[in-house]
Amino acid sequence: MYDPKKGKYSSEEDAYIIQQINASVEKGGNERAVMKEISEHLNRGFAGIMSHVRKLRTQYPDKFIVPESDGEDGAKRLNSWDEKEEELLIETVNETLKENKSLSVAIQTLEKSLNRTQGAIYQRIYTLRRKYPDKFTHLPTQRPRRPRKLPEWQFQRPVIRNLDENFSQPIPSLNPQPFPSNSLNYYSNMNWNLEESESIQEEQMVYQAYEERYGRLPLSGREKLTELMRQYGCTRVSISLLTLHEESEFSPLILELLHRKLQK
Repeated sequence: MYDPKKGKYSSEEDAYIIQQINASVEKGGNERAVMKEISEHLNRGFAGIMSHVRKLRTQYPDKFIVPESDGEDGAKRLNSWDEKEEELLIETVNETLKENKSLSVAIQTLEKSLNRTQGAIYQRIYTLRRKYPDKFTHLPTQRPRRPRKLPEWQFQRPVIRNLDENFSQPIPSLNPQPFPSNSLNYYSNMNWNLEESESIQEEQMVYQAYEERYGRLPLSGREKLTELMRQYGCTRVSISLLTLHEESEFSPLILELLHRKLQK
């Protein structure tokens, strides 16, 4: 079983990492590939190596060679997507959905071919679908939405007294004038379309990802998932959902549920 080394990096490991990164830059090599080699050589996790390289570049920028193509912006982002990766992602998603397979199958395939986490791949699919919808042959259908119900606002016009009149004269009462219902419905629908239309597709993708992994959601579960998306945002919920199995509490929780089922 693969058990990567953990803990603080030694000065020898720092020197080795800097040396390998600079050698790769001089040769014009792929930075992700050399970091994978460093990960295997030092027996440390790939994500940990990426994070430590960022830290070293911040602490010792003078020790790193900056590629000429990067200009004044410094080194390229380690997790940036190039055009070939995006083309492979779009092609894989289209072919998988064309075969009537789920999106999770495409994500698992891309996880191996791109050497990226499922959460990063899912987020990139969502970003590219919004940016280039014409490149995707299958897009999730939008769910119908009912207009949001707003309270019936009422207001009273201010009373302006005539200075020539006697102040003891009673002021006629004014009945509350309701806001015109037609105008209220018009602006309510307009605001709803502007604010909520963008989140429909994103929420649908989160529902689909959950049901593909854990089965169909009951009504109470869907309401809870909707509440979480409204509270933390769809992107954060989707990433946490796809990386849930990486949590240390995940396996004990599954075993506890299995124990309860066997006791019934």
